[in-house]
Amino acid sequence: MTDYQRLYDRMAPFYAPAMRLLPVWRRYTEAALPWLPGGERILEVGPGPGLLLARLVERYALAVGFDLSSGMLRRAQKRTQTASLVQGDAVVLPFAANSFDAVTMTFVFSAIPDGPAALRQCQRVLRPAGVLALVDAGIPDDGNLPGRFLAHTWTLFGDFMRDEAALMQQAGFKIIERREFGVFNGIRLVVGEKSVVE
Repeated sequence: MTDYQRLYDRMAPFYAPAMRLLPVWRRYTEAALPWLPGGERILEVGPGPGLLLARLVERYALAVGFDLSSGMLRRAQKRTQTASLVQGDAVVLPFAANSFDAVTMTFVFSAIPDGPAALRQCQRVLRPAGVLALVDAGIPDDGNLPGRFLAHTWTLFGDFMRDEAALMQQAGFKIIERREFGVFNGIRLVVGEKSVVE
């Protein structure tokens, strides 16, 4: 069991209540929703307690939640009975190539040590022209001091601040949206489309 798995297993009982106490956090995660295309199948990597996943099951015939933490998956199962839940590591997604119309990751990418490998896996399981919508913390482009301090705080908890757009391009995505928002522009939305021709 990894340190991240232990951490999120311990956090599982408190994560959703904390999100309800901070409704802005839920709005941050839902920034991915307008960018997710129609289709039959979606994968959420790192659904946590399933708050966003509960929205996705309303829009897709098959919504799959994939998480390292069994504790989080148990919480997600209580929240949505119709999602398919799978435990594992994001750098080894156990799904066939071209399986999903969309993939989303909200506040999980920064917690994956090998982020580039996870993005390559997301690209692999997406169908051509499928979309990856990613929301996470980041260092604001304007370099404002409070935003940089918040990003530094994330790293103290073991997270990695990265240039998601550049890494997504390296993994074979065309960037169709990148914007900063939230407190001190410390939250970033990046949306990439898988190339039709490999």
